[in-house]
Amino acid sequence: MLVALLLATISLAITASGVLLRVDHLLFDLGQRISWRQAAADVLIIAIDEESLDRLGRWPWPRTRHARLLDIVCAGRPAAIGIDIAFSEDSDDSGDPSDDALLAESIARCGKVVLPLVIESTRSGGQLLESPPIAPLLAAAAGIGRIGVHLDEDGIARSVYLREGIGTAAWPLLAEEVLRLGQQLPTGILLEPVATDRRGALHQLLRENARRLEFVGPPGSVQRLSYTRVLDGLIAAEAFADKIVLIGVTAVGLGDSLPTPVSALGHPMPGVEVQANVLLSLRDGRLITELAPLPTLLLAALLACVPLLWLPRLMALPGLLWSSLWVLTLGAACALLPVLWQLWFAPAGALLAGMFAYPLWSWRRLEAARAHLDQELRQLRLMLPECSTAVAFPAKIKRLGFEQRITWVQAAQRTMAELDAGCKETLAFISHDLRAPLAAAVAQLENETPSDPQHLLPPLRRALSMVQTFLSLAYAEALDPGRLPELDLGAVLHQAADEMFALARLRHRRIVRQLPEQPLWVQGDFELLERCAINLLDNALRYAPASTLISIGIDRRRRGEVRFWVENDGTALSAEEKDRLFQRFSRGRQGRASGSSTGLGLYFVRTVGERHGGAVGVECVAGKVRFWVSLPGGESSEPGALP
Repeated sequence: MLVALLLATISLAITASGVLLRVDHLLFDLGQRISWRQAAADVLIIAIDEESLDRLGRWPWPRTRHARLLDIVCAGRPAAIGIDIAFSEDSDDSGDPSDDALLAESIARCGKVVLPLVIESTRSGGQLLESPPIAPLLAAAAGIGRIGVHLDEDGIARSVYLREGIGTAAWPLLAEEVLRLGQQLPTGILLEPVATDRRGALHQLLRENARRLEFVGPPGSVQRLSYTRVLDGLIAAEAFADKIVLIGVTAVGLGDSLPTPVSALGHPMPGVEVQANVLLSLRDGRLITELAPLPTLLLAALLACVPLLWLPRLMALPGLLWSSLWVLTLGAACALLPVLWQLWFAPAGALLAGMFAYPLWSWRRLEAARAHLDQELRQLRLMLPECSTAVAFPAKIKRLGFEQRITWVQAAQRTMAELDAGCKETLAFISHDLRAPLAAAVAQLENETPSDPQHLLPPLRRALSMVQTFLSLAYAEALDPGRLPELDLGAVLHQAADEMFALARLRHRRIVRQLPEQPLWVQGDFELLERCAINLLDNALRYAPASTLISIGIDRRRRGEVRFWVENDGTALSAEEKDRLFQRFSRGRQGRASGSSTGLGLYFVRTVGERHGGAVGVECVAGKVRFWVSLPGGESSEPGALP
């Protein structure tokens, strides 16, 4: 819904403001350039071209010359004649004043001549004026039509107004008057001009019924005959029979040229040929109507939301391809719409919205994925507070980048996989190792007399030891490193040594303590660290040779780190054995042979060390085997004091 609202807003804003009006013009012009058609043979232009200027001299010419030309053309009985030459001033300065009367006589004698009216601004103040032909010519003409063409913001002539005037929109187009005179005006066009009423806005230009033109082709598409060739009688009069004849300037440099969609600025179209295109569009019913503002806005908003029909159903790449295809299809359809149905819809707003559809939908899809990912991260954070990952987990998930979120989830997945593997190993261990002593005790109870309980103690003690090991391991794995109190590491190790003193004596071994007198403060769990030291001592008591010393001590490695260790005489371990010793359910050679080891003692040591932010290891030097655990801290100061 949000994406649809944003797309509709973009489309409406662009369409209403006209910011991308040049894009609309570009598409309209593209449609005009690819839709050329054959110009009608019954419309021709008598062109005042370069050949005529070379032959007859510089412009303007005497009006008697135009009178002679009209006599020649009218002799061929054309359907109508339209002159695209303004006769709004007397010929006093350009020739004999009697020339106007001669031209008026020729116009009246022909009876099929339409003269132009020009709406122009004065040189001083820019006041708009209507400039009809001079009175004699106005009286003789069969019709008066306006020759103005509307130029868009980019200076290109694309449209006309069917009615235009100062004070009231009274004047029809020259092309309309020519068609009316030639009885070729289609039905539905206003045949008579509206009565002029200048009492309202006297100097205001009023326009009605804007229509866009459909051009038949580039300049030169409409048939032309040279003015001088007609005047010299080189063209038979029958060539004008029943045809519409337009007379005007086509020579370059006389200023009567306009840039059009099919010619642009590089090769403007002569004004008389523009009038021919207006006439053909009007007669053939191919004038283009612009969609009204309200339907335009509604259609633009609707088209803007079309990509949402497929984006929710497609993956990223297909969605991008379909959205790109939609933009191209919409642009091509709008360019061809005036050609096929004589209707123009400004598509820039809908096109821009179509371009934004994929990025906006991708943004919403990423936001939804991010929200889901954050929720999963919160749950994983609760389940796996210390998930091993290269990305530190901040206090707020929002601080994580998208790639960091994915990295953290991948690390959590690896941890979950490890936990799952651990669960499977634990189940396998319980089903075998823990079941064995319990099954032995049950078998003895079933097969022996209850009066001999000593036979039950070894398997039951073994089972109890295993259960205790599991409970301690579970407690270690659930340890929260952020809530560890400060304690004296030396006191922990002294107590562990005291716990194992009796067992060491029973096994004919002696524990030697190399512990400092002053306290070493670390953050940790007393019970777990004690159990960790006991496991290392128990491991040494199991595998050290008889009547040997077992040492327990502490080393200050560097500032901020302390290492405690248990050392005994023993056989050097291979690299493979060192790598395997601290793994879950891993047993040394003697442990596997005797079956007395659960394979969890050293794994428990590793778990406790890592949960306290440290590490574990084993070293074999000069016949000695030393197991060690490093911990952060180890300052010789009062608890809570700064080092």
